[in-house]
Amino acid sequence: MPVSAWSADKEEAAAVAQVNLSQFSFGKTLAGAEVTAESLKGSPVIVEFWGVNCGPCLAAMPMFNSLAKRYESKGLKIVGAHSQSATDEEVQKVVKTLKIKFPVTSGAQHPLKFSGIPHSAVFASDGSMLFEGHPTDKEFDRAVKAALKTAAGKEKEAGEEVPGAKAGAPLVAERTWTNADGKPLAAALVKIAQGKGTFRRKDGTTFTYDIAKLSSSDQELIAAAQKP
Repeated sequence: MPVSAWSADKEEAAAVAQVNLSQFSFGKTLAGAEVTAESLKGSPVIVEFWGVNCGPCLAAMPMFNSLAKRYESKGLKIVGAHSQSATDEEVQKVVKTLKIKFPVTSGAQHPLKFSGIPHSAVFASDGSMLFEGHPTDKEFDRAVKAALKTAAGKEKEAGEEVPGAKAGAPLVAERTWTNADGKPLAAALVKIAQGKGTFRRKDGTTFTYDIAKLSSSDQELIAAAQKP
């Protein structure tokens, strides 16, 4: 039985309230940007536990790709936590075949207790868990919508609404950025929140980076792009 924040069972709802995204570690990255609890902080998040030998898991991937694309401008982040025995090469082959648009990791550690996959966990932007269960459960959709509302409310409250976000336009079009150590980063700048920039690579994957760690000229460009 899936556990959700809307469950009529008070004990189940209490169990959900006790789980926070900060209790998760995601292991090594197999595809996409590196994932840490810190990199997800402040964003609505879906963690999808799946495996390359799980038919229902693979069937669900197009839906998760669609969610990642549809709600990227609202800050939604999805992590595919691979949870079966498989080589990195086998996982990467499936990621490429299914054109998975979000980071995939292996070796996630967490406080959840479940025995089967696919298994989803949905988190609000403050890290609190709103849902845990099968992604086809009707409560999953409700939880995702609720999580997105926490992100929209946070941006409005903090006065950090991103120019062009509603239209899906990046704040700065794709270019090569340079960090303070001279390392190049090729991506578009999607938005900025609390000093962190969300960047999107050409392949659609996203990552966050501290704006203060970019070169001074890049910081000046970003400051100019934020002006009305």
